[in-house]
Amino acid sequence: ALALALAHALAIALAFTLALALAGCPVVVAGPGDWRPSFRPALPDAFTPMSPSAYHRAVPPSTAPAEDTLTPVEHVNIYTGTQPELNGISFGNVLPLVTVPWAFQSWFPQTRPSPASRWPFEASDERPGLAPGPQFYGMRATHQASPWVGDWGAFQLITTVGDDDAPSGHSPPLGKRRLNAWLNATAKKQASQRDVQNSHALLRARAMQRASQGWGVRPPWGTTPAQPTQTRFSHLDWRKSVAQPHLFTADLRDSESGANYSIRFAPTSHAAVLEVQYDSAEARALPKRLTVNFHACSFIPPVNITARQTSPTEFAVVSRGGVCPEANCAVKFELHLALALSVAPISWRVSSLGPSVFKSTLELELSPGTRQLTARVGTSFISADLARLSLQRQVGGRGLEEVGKQGAARWNEVLSSATLDIVGNGKSKERVAVERATFYTNAYRASHFPRFIDEVSTDGSFVHWSPYTGRKPLAGRLVADSGFWDAYRTVYPWLSLTQPEVLGEMLQGWLNAASEWGGWLAQWASPGDAFSMGGSTLSDVVFSDAIAKGISGFDRSQAFRLLLRNAMDNSGGSGAQGRSAWPRQGRSKRLASESSPGYLPGKEEWGVSYNLETCYCNFAIARAAERLCADDVDTEATCLGRSGASLLAELDARAANYRLLFDDKLGEPSFQPRLANGSFVRQPMDQWGNSFAEAGPRQYRYYAPYDVEGLDELYKGKLCDSMEADLRRKFTGFYLSSTKPHELLEAKRLDLMGFGSLNHNNQVTHHWLYLMLTAPDRRRGAASCANRARHWISRVLQKLYGLQNYSGDEDNGEMSAWYLLSSIGLYPLKLGTNELVLGAPQFERVTLRLRDGKTLVVRRVGWGAASKGHADLRMVLWRRAGGGVFTLNSTKLISYQTILSGGELTFVFGRGPAAGL
Repeated sequence: ALALALAHALAIALAFTLALALAGCPVVVAGPGDWRPSFRPALPDAFTPMSPSAYHRAVPPSTAPAEDTLTPVEHVNIYTGTQPELNGISFGNVLPLVTVPWAFQSWFPQTRPSPASRWPFEASDERPGLAPGPQFYGMRATHQASPWVGDWGAFQLITTVGDDDAPSGHSPPLGKRRLNAWLNATAKKQASQRDVQNSHALLRARAMQRASQGWGVRPPWGTTPAQPTQTRFSHLDWRKSVAQPHLFTADLRDSESGANYSIRFAPTSHAAVLEVQYDSAEARALPKRLTVNFHACSFIPPVNITARQTSPTEFAVVSRGGVCPEANCAVKFELHLALALSVAPISWRVSSLGPSVFKSTLELELSPGTRQLTARVGTSFISADLARLSLQRQVGGRGLEEVGKQGAARWNEVLSSATLDIVGNGKSKERVAVERATFYTNAYRASHFPRFIDEVSTDGSFVHWSPYTGRKPLAGRLVADSGFWDAYRTVYPWLSLTQPEVLGEMLQGWLNAASEWGGWLAQWASPGDAFSMGGSTLSDVVFSDAIAKGISGFDRSQAFRLLLRNAMDNSGGSGAQGRSAWPRQGRSKRLASESSPGYLPGKEEWGVSYNLETCYCNFAIARAAERLCADDVDTEATCLGRSGASLLAELDARAANYRLLFDDKLGEPSFQPRLANGSFVRQPMDQWGNSFAEAGPRQYRYYAPYDVEGLDELYKGKLCDSMEADLRRKFTGFYLSSTKPHELLEAKRLDLMGFGSLNHNNQVTHHWLYLMLTAPDRRRGAASCANRARHWISRVLQKLYGLQNYSGDEDNGEMSAWYLLSSIGLYPLKLGTNELVLGAPQFERVTLRLRDGKTLVVRRVGWGAASKGHADLRMVLWRRAGGGVFTLNSTKLISYQTILSGGELTFVFGRGPAAGL
């Protein structure tokens, strides 16, 4: 019986392996005798020929160029990570943004009908009764940084061809001709009776929807129609579409008339140009319509618009409402549009949809003889005059080609701050093309948020509307659409290396927001503070790191006073600011009181995470105090009259309080909730939630990246061994609720790929491998902790990053910036200091453009094809720009100031001779 059981199990294993092989899923080895399937969902077939960029020439990898003849922007694949959640698993949760870096607003082709959906794009969206392929619902202006926070200030530009018995954007009845055509097609495909039932359900739904719009058909008694969705759309052919960061073009076919036409679209920061060509024979004689849809997005109150015609071809439109009820600015928000057309419309009207005004539209009817339409649109949150001024300055009379080239030039300027000179010797040209595209795609993703939501006034100065007070115009820059909980780890450190001037302006934008938010720094602004991700003030780490690195362009004294307020002020402002802010709990406690036990006691939701993050904040503020309070700069005002020594002593003592939550008495040592009397309330190591944010005790057991030596002491000198055991441990996380968070499901998927409990799909463990790399070494050679960590870093970069999906939520550029920093071999583990960890560069040569015209060249030698990405680091050489060569064998770190001086950093891998040193 035992032999039969073993044979049966072996047969199942072989069958499973064969199925994976047939599905194109390779099997990877995670450790000795341990194999697990590597699963990576394939993109829809439609993605393959989407544009002429390197990505589409490399996938499938048949015709990639031998040499890199493309500019950086041409390598970018904007569709990476845009596949919506599938079975609760995130593949990035990002949108295919057509935009410029850090723009006032971004754009994307909307392919889902509901304007309130937080997932409005899907490349392969198909619906019953419609031709295969995605449905195009116009180019949508968006401010959505995360689907979990939602969109605001959104609108669409929609083009249609042919008459419609309902206003554009509404739901016309499903005609008999279309229904019969669909039924005939499904009959030919031997469709089941269920498909036919779906058609009747679709008819009933549209009848109810028409009734809700007042079209004279009553829904059944007692029914409540759902929020209306758009069903007038155009079919989009990906094979004839170009999608790049600065340009989108598509061939379309109207869903009602069947007429073919094409569009081209190019944006600037505050404006855009849309060109429509009605060249097909069936389109020439039909009416045309351009519709501007303003709609309430998820979690958002109603929206209403007014419009006036300022000339035969120009309109001034203002939309009111539809944004940020949390920030109490719903009635104060206005979106102004200046719309200029190349041809005068024959009629126009404004209409609203639904009793709660889910959507308001401006519909412009064009002459049937119109062969081409160019629509230029400018936007402002302040006034119609500034919307018109932005349109004149950024577009003017320029055509789409010129605007597109302008956008491409801006992208190339930003993407070229880190240039791949040589990707890899010994690799196929196809693999080289994919790696180039992966690098520049992540650089593109890391250049969106936070966005600048300010404008340029008539005198050339920056002004903005305040989501915190509703006042306008206020002087200065302003940023929004980003959360510090995610972005502090990598986004801002990447900017400090590659875009320090932009970083300084961003930080001043956050300071201006704080001045309007009662003197407190917002933690997740969209556009006002959305109160997301706990009550930790991780902006403390970002500003302290910028102060330590000497970033200019922001008021350091003002910033430091705000950091000290976070650390010292117990009031919490209005109850929703500072470290006491946690609306999800109504929390009024905080950690700053000297009479407290040094930690927030109890079993509050996310309480341990809050404690550990606050300790990190205190460490970072102490490093800023170390710099500022020692400088001769108005010390009394900057440091609240405190001496640098007393501030440092208090803040460093608080930073060390993470030790108070470490429980090593029972089971595996880890940080655990602790009561005020000192007793622990132990949560199972693999139970997610409760006292831990988006993870469990195992993921947070190493969360003190600023104190590697202290952690090693807590683990009795075995920190490295403990971390590697977790890397190889099968993931067994669980959640007590019946609803499983997507982060948990993604972590299970990564375990199948051989990454154990390294849940790289979420930010909580993104510091793990660099903590392991810098842990005290008690071994040498290949078995050293640093070399083992570098092997894991290379595996993550090679297996979890590519041109299809991310391993979890990309989150405001954080995951992309992690890839960028790791792939060039420089990682900021201990934020608040000027230290960077020397990691595992993935390319033969990368050049970083630094400030003051200097450059940093990062080289990798001795990493041949035979090493398969797992060669051991032998030495690191530093050649200063002014001359001199130094060996960095005795350290795993390099200072930010050393890098800024310019030079060449060479990582020498392997045991054999390394040529080219």
